[in-house]
Amino acid sequence: MKKFLPVFLILIFLTSCKAAKTSDSFSAMNTFMTVSVYAPSKKGKVLCKKIHSRIDELEAVLSTTLLESDVHKLNNKKQLDFPVNKDLLTLLDFSREINKQTFGAFNPALYPVIREWGFTTGNYKIPDSSWLETLLANTDFSKIIFDENKVLLEPGMELDFGAVGKGYACDQAIEILKSNGVQSALLYFGGNIQTLGTKPDGSLWRVGIKNPWNNDSAVSLKVESKAVVTSGGYERFFELDGKRYIHIFDPKTGRPSQSDLESVTIVCESGTYADALSTALFVMGKEKAVEWWKTHQNFDFVLLTKERALVYSCGLEKIIEPLIDFSYIERIDF
Repeated sequence: MKKFLPVFLILIFLTSCKAAKTSDSFSAMNTFMTVSVYAPSKKGKVLCKKIHSRIDELEAVLSTTLLESDVHKLNNKKQLDFPVNKDLLTLLDFSREINKQTFGAFNPALYPVIREWGFTTGNYKIPDSSWLETLLANTDFSKIIFDENKVLLEPGMELDFGAVGKGYACDQAIEILKSNGVQSALLYFGGNIQTLGTKPDGSLWRVGIKNPWNNDSAVSLKVESKAVVTSGGYERFFELDGKRYIHIFDPKTGRPSQSDLESVTIVCESGTYADALSTALFVMGKEKAVEWWKTHQNFDFVLLTKERALVYSCGLEKIIEPLIDFSYIERIDF
């Protein structure tokens, strides 16, 4: 004789298996982070905790300020002569390649320069030019020696993965979700946005790009399984004698970038890649950024210029929507 579950038990079972939104917010890597997972409630809570734990693990390796972090030890001792953490090794390898490809526009070895300007302490100042040149002499990322068993820095060199760490953390979170069968999620890691799949109803995620001239959104994008990362000089800066000095630095001069851009947004699958490129292309400025994209073509971009113009790559044509009046709008083709 067959046995049947009562109808109400079947309904409870089906409800418990339905994807629900589970969110977790926390502070890590000097920013505010939110993870929103669409999965059965119990599973979502477990995965949110797992992601939080993974981010804490990464911070314990990559932080420049935590005394026991691998990066802090490396910066102070100039060497790690024990098996190198796999995440640090991955970012060293990635950074060396992107540093080379961008002709130095992306450079995680600028930490002493950035500190001298006061962006790590809040004691802002314009450094002495001769001292700045001395610091710049120790920022050649290509001179770092590393393998699985050691890392060696030249005297005076210090590393800071702040321009790529959050992107890498997003990628790690996405991998956790994918490996556990999640098909829909949204990550917000201090301005870095990364999506997994679509929304539960099958529609695309709508992501806003901040308006540099006020607190609204200037542009919106509809994306699926993409990282959307923006770098701009409008959030962290100081002013002296009527001039603004932003937190994005030109590695060639050791001074805050003076490019013709207000912000750069990169859209691609990898949060690590998007994070690094958003900084590098900002430093390059509009013309060089566009040429670099034409050479590589493995990402899309949105540039907001100081002329209040919108410039975007053709791959975004069907998913981009301007939300304010621009002086002009330009689509860049291959």
